[in-house]
Order: sequence, then C-alpha cells, then structure tokens
Amino acid sequence: MPGKPAVPYGHVTVPADVLATALYGLGQYEAAAIEQRSGGLRPSTKVCEAIAWLWENGRQDEVTNLIGTVCAVLRGRPVPEGVGRITHGAVIDAFGKELAELGLTPDGGWAPIAEHLNREVPRGF
Repeated sequence: MPGKPAVPYGHVTVPADVLATALYGLGQYEAAAIEQRSGGLRPSTKVCEAIAWLWENGRQDEVTNLIGTVCAVLRGRPVPEGVGRITHGAVIDAFGKELAELGLTPDGGWAPIAEHLNREVPRGF
C-alpha cells in the first residue's frame, strides 16, 4: 500500500501522515492550554504563527486539521472566564482575533480563512 506523499517544509520533507499526526497532537495540546490560560479563549502566539505560516504556504488542509482538533476538543466545554459553551465558531473567531493582534493575519485577511474553516471544520470534527 503506497504511503501518502511527503510534504516539503523548509529543508526537510515530512511524510503527510506524520505531519497530520503532529498537528493533531499540537491541536490537543493547544486546546488543553487554552483551558488553563487566563484571558478567556486565547490561542497561543506559537500556534498562531504556525497557522499563519501554514496558510501562507498553501497548507489549508493542515490549518483545518489543527484548528479543527482544537474545536473538537473544546466544543461544548465552558468558555474560560466567560459565560456559555465553546462552539467551533468561537474558536475560529478567537484565532482570527489573536492573529490580528499579533499582526499575523495572512494575505487576504481572516474572513476567507474563517469562511473556509466554518464550512470544513463541522464536516470533519
């Protein structure tokens, strides 16, 4: 059975299934960190940097994997330091807000990315 194609990242090539697994793990880790972080539903700077880089380099599926995993883990849990329950839309909006605050919004703005994520995340997670 042939493996999935490798994905070039800088000077290394990572098998696509290994990358998907790593991003899934990062998404789970980030979800746990968001629950412990003060300031409400706030993604970390490092994960936002990874998302901006992935999107700018045409890796939309990996962005969907990463943010979708965060959504899947957090969906339905109480909003940290807030009222109500977490939805996938709230997570997507939180990433957009944090990317904007960090000056990392990918070319074309967050709106097309949010539209893509709002369409794709509920399908797979």
